Amino acid sequence: MKHYINNFNASLLEALAEDKQLTRLVLDESATKKITAVLPRCYNQSSPEHYMRLTLQSMDGASYELIDICNSGGKLSIWRAGMEGTACSAWPAGTQVLCAATAASFGNDGGTIVIEREAAINDQLNALEIDASNGRNQVLLAGEDESEDLPIVIINMKDGDEMLLEFKGINTIDELPVVLNASRLAREI
Repeated sequence: MKHYINNFNASLLEALAEDKQLTRLVLDESATKKITAVLPRCYNQSSPEHYMRLTLQSMDGASYELIDICNSGGKLSIWRAGMEGTACSAWPAGTQVLCAATAASFGNDGGTIVIEREAAINDQLNALEIDASNGRNQVLLAGEDESEDLPIVIINMKDGDEMLLEFKGINTIDELPVVLNASRLAREI
């Protein structure tokens, strides 16, 4: 899950190399505490459940890089670098570190896709298949047959991708289907 802090602004205390994945992000104690107060501890740095996207930005604002960080027991670790197509760069101590909304946070990919339940049935998986590459906003229409009980498998979705999937005809949390990310099932498909 991606976490945010409004109006967060700090500076690097130690320089970062171009290849910074899985290295420490060193900020002052106050800034580190602000992040670790809202970002739950990460127990698996190669695929953290919780992360925060930060912007590394030159003092003149001319260049920047987006990174994803996790909380490694009160210390900050860089999980991924060069996010959203930004170039991986070396950054000197003193570089600005911001937590700000990015284009991907508000990306408009052309509207909402409406999915007919019958068209989503994948007989091989015995599941409803939702393709994340069809759009960031998708609506699955209500079913009136046995497809109501099928799990949902989301394909073409990578770590860090976001998608809003709305379920029509669901009135309580108990009626929500099981949802799986197909990348986690790759060996079984």
